[in-house]
Amino acid sequence: MARTRRKRKSKKFDYETAVPEVVKGVVERLGLDYLGLSYDELREIIEPIVVEIVENRKTKPSIESLIKRIVNNKQLLFKAIAAKLAGKEELTLEQLEFIITNAPELAGRAAPLLYDKAKRLQADYLIDSLRYLWQRYGNPTRIQCPYCGFYSVTPDMKCVVCGREVDERDLKQAIDFERLLREFAKRSDRALVEEVVKAGYVIYDGEIYPPSAAPLHKTGVQLFLSRREKELLRSILEEARDS
Repeated sequence: MARTRRKRKSKKFDYETAVPEVVKGVVERLGLDYLGLSYDELREIIEPIVVEIVENRKTKPSIESLIKRIVNNKQLLFKAIAAKLAGKEELTLEQLEFIITNAPELAGRAAPLLYDKAKRLQADYLIDSLRYLWQRYGNPTRIQCPYCGFYSVTPDMKCVVCGREVDERDLKQAIDFERLLREFAKRSDRALVEEVVKAGYVIYDGEIYPPSAAPLHKTGVQLFLSRREKELLRSILEEARDS
């Protein structure tokens, strides 16, 4: 019965008159003009909050009380605004900063979408923030992209953040592949090193593994050995045999 009474009272609330006043008051008190959102966009965000407040009150609230309630719980509003901004084709520097500051979880998950916008703005410091948030809230891989710096390279050698196909030579250079190969050969059983030389490739998943370890490292990529790299492994095998 209580629910019915609330609904009956809420019908008496003049949303058409109140909502524009609430939008105006909230925007002024929180200084949101700089975000460049239109009235219609702001109303689309704020009106559902007003409706929820009214529907859950036993008495009809004043416009002032609605404004205060929303301002006092501004983080909820800010997250809704950030979600609205994130869907825009183009962002200003201020809008992107707002998203990252007020909705870090959203920014982390949306890093592939926001990275391109930050790149266009030449906002390197925000890209650094997105890298951190991607690691914390996104879907990072164990392989860092040599182009954008996010841990976002998939087994098919594509970066899910910057969208580029990763050239094997660029990845090898970025991870200092010969050093990793040397370390792998020196710490591994001879049979595993011989396996790599025979197969002609390794699995890289943040570290180097032999092909037989592929089932345990499904997020890894295949890196094929050059003649020079095979010779490096053979020379390490020879040194181990002579020692």
